[in-house]
Amino acid sequence: MKSSKILAMLVLLGVLVALPWIGGYATQRLMVEVFTLYAIALAWNLLAGYGGIVAVGQHVFIGIGAYSLFFLSTSFGLNPWLMLPAAVVITALFALLFALPMFRLRGAYFAVGTWVLAEITRIAVLNSDWLGAGAGMPLSTMMGITRWLRNAGIYWAALAVGVGSLGVVWWLLRGRLGLALLSVRDNEAAAAASGVNVLRTKVILWLVAAAITGLAGAVAYMNTLQVTPSASFSLNWTAAAIFIAVLGGIGTLEGPLIGVLVYFLLREMFSSYGSWYFIVLGCIAILTMLLAPGGAWSLLTRRRPLDPFGIRRMLS
Repeated sequence: MKSSKILAMLVLLGVLVALPWIGGYATQRLMVEVFTLYAIALAWNLLAGYGGIVAVGQHVFIGIGAYSLFFLSTSFGLNPWLMLPAAVVITALFALLFALPMFRLRGAYFAVGTWVLAEITRIAVLNSDWLGAGAGMPLSTMMGITRWLRNAGIYWAALAVGVGSLGVVWWLLRGRLGLALLSVRDNEAAAAASGVNVLRTKVILWLVAAAITGLAGAVAYMNTLQVTPSASFSLNWTAAAIFIAVLGGIGTLEGPLIGVLVYFLLREMFSSYGSWYFIVLGCIAILTMLLAPGGAWSLLTRRRPLDPFGIRRMLS
């Protein structure tokens, strides 16, 4: 049974890798959105679902990652794909710089503090002429690349972000950090008394989530070839990530995957209805929280609370 599941996953991965040869440009661009938003939602779920850290300003990392890639690639004429690791490092350093001030706040104050950080950063970028100010920056280094190679390269990068972020989160949760996260989320005082370094655990989680989000943001804006402060530092990114995590199931690895599929299905079905689209999303989110607090994954498994990797059982 296990070998058949692995074989099915490998076949699916092979089909996804071959998509540029069997699918059109529109399909590739849509899948880039799916994979990048999935990674962003997975990172938010890692913070809130496993660490108990609710961040409303997660979109700040999207802007930092995107602008890091665009500035380095455009200013120095460097291959944008090679600048993706640099975008990850810069985003993580940015997150580290503000980690201690942010973690002096708790609960709702922390959530609002992350949003304030995002707004301050957006305003700073908006008033920076060397970053293009309000007009933003184009990714001019893409000009000499053929359309097929450009779209395929961005799609493969997005696929790597989606699969890679899942692998990183799974690996972290399977280790000692996963145990520390759950203990900190449930009771910080008890976790500290048990020898868990609460601040270090939170900072590591913050940095991992920031790195994943920044990388996803960089790839997402490679797809548009233009980055602006109003778009990259938009609260809509975090709102979508929260909706996906809530809909699929907070505190599970399966939740964001289900949530992102439902999110894009709803978007394709109702986006033509204008403001009604957002009303429908809001109603679905409210109904989910009321009728199925564990999200769609809890309805599929018929069990709650969810513990797909046995972490809670290991703690007990």
